[in-house]
Amino acid sequence: MTATRGHAAAHLHRIGNLTGLRVPPSLLHQVQRVGPLESLWLVAGLAALLVASVVVAVRRHRRRAGSPGRRRWAGRAGLAAWLAALTTLTGLVGLNAYVGYIPTLPALLGQVTTSGHTGSQVVQVVIGAPALDVPPRAAYVYLPPGYDSPANAGRRYPVVYLLHGYPGGPLDWVRAVPAQQLMDTMIADHLIQPMIVVAPNANGGWLQDSEMLNQVDGPQVETYLTRTVVGYVDGHFRTVLGRAGRAIGGMSSGGYGALNLGLRHQDLYSVILSEMPYGDPGRAALALLGGSRALWAANAPDRYIPTMTFHHRMAVDLLTGIHDSQRREAAWLARMLRARHQPAVLTMVPGAGHTWRSAGLELPYALAFANQHLRGQRLGPLPLAKAPHPTART
Repeated sequence: MTATRGHAAAHLHRIGNLTGLRVPPSLLHQVQRVGPLESLWLVAGLAALLVASVVVAVRRHRRRAGSPGRRRWAGRAGLAAWLAALTTLTGLVGLNAYVGYIPTLPALLGQVTTSGHTGSQVVQVVIGAPALDVPPRAAYVYLPPGYDSPANAGRRYPVVYLLHGYPGGPLDWVRAVPAQQLMDTMIADHLIQPMIVVAPNANGGWLQDSEMLNQVDGPQVETYLTRTVVGYVDGHFRTVLGRAGRAIGGMSSGGYGALNLGLRHQDLYSVILSEMPYGDPGRAALALLGGSRALWAANAPDRYIPTMTFHHRMAVDLLTGIHDSQRREAAWLARMLRARHQPAVLTMVPGAGHTWRSAGLELPYALAFANQHLRGQRLGPLPLAKAPHPTART
């Protein structure tokens, strides 16, 4: 960001005409920056190399048509392996350029920045629940600038929980989406208050699409996310205790999970931030629920919203874009919630589709919405929470 970042709030970009939330264009440009592994020039270069390799292969094939059989077939096998590898690499790089998943080589190796320029931190913790059939798994916790300052020893921070999509993991919110940089900039420009952001692991196994459900005879992912993870975070960090200080969000399957878990656990969360949402867990989830259609319907917001009991008002932001195949479903869910007198809004984000790049575009609006409904607390002197190590274990 440039030296004029502090004045960015004076030059605001209005999103759509449905929510009234505003985000400065400079922040959107930050989200849209392309890393070296996402460059279309890299894709073009690999594609050109592939074409050149095919041309060379054809010429060599013609030239060696009369060579001995064994030698000819060995050469063909080598060329075939090279072309297959290059084709696969070109396809993967092209997909990454479109989706915006891995921006740099260090990110590909799982290396992420943990210290922000403004004094923020991203702390890796490990949270498990063997009794729930959930082994210890990494989660990432963003701590805002000044969290460790003695002057803030009595301050408690609201928390935003972010669920990743499938396939994916919690690292995606730090790697594919520059959540730390977004938080730092929005706090510095007074667009949001200082908040803690937590990205837990929502998979039910090794890259298993859990849909954040309590599976029959399997991992109890819903309970893990709503009880174990929340309990761990409240026990290790200075959080606002109670639903008024918690938001749950996510993208794609995580957007569905945030909506479902938020509505099913109104005592825990007061805000739902659902990016690229859909209204049910999909027919494949029947297998996770032991074939029970009753359990499936109980986890399908588009089925239960019309008849569910609202014990609390739920502030819900359903975020989508005109390029998102789920946009009509997001609009439908917003209408259903408003029909139940809930403060639900539909946020149409310019340029957004259904990719991690779009998740980055939508996150500033989601955070701004959360800021409108979450409040921090400054109490009397509180004991300092134990300073987290780079990796803490339960």
